[in-house]
Amino acid sequence: MVVPFAAGGSSDVVGRLIGSKMAATLRQNIVIDNRAGAGGMIGADIVAKAAPDGYTLLLVDALHIVSPIFSRNSLYDPVK
Repeated sequence: MVVPFAAGGSSDVVGRLIGSKMAATLRQNIVIDNRAGAGGMIGADIVAKAAPDGYTLLLVDALHIVSPIFSRNSLYDPVK
């Protein structure tokens, strides 16, 4: 699970809580990968370019939808 914000922040805490519940339910290890920067666009770009195998997840907030509107060089399409 890619958390596109700094480790130790509120999004990281939420991601780790969700990840631990998912790990227990799925009986699989869930790795939290913090990729902070550019208002979450770096982490979103990593997930957008990941293999479409269902093993890469992105934890986002409302900023994920708004960021491409304000950035001319958006790395991803939030609708896709």
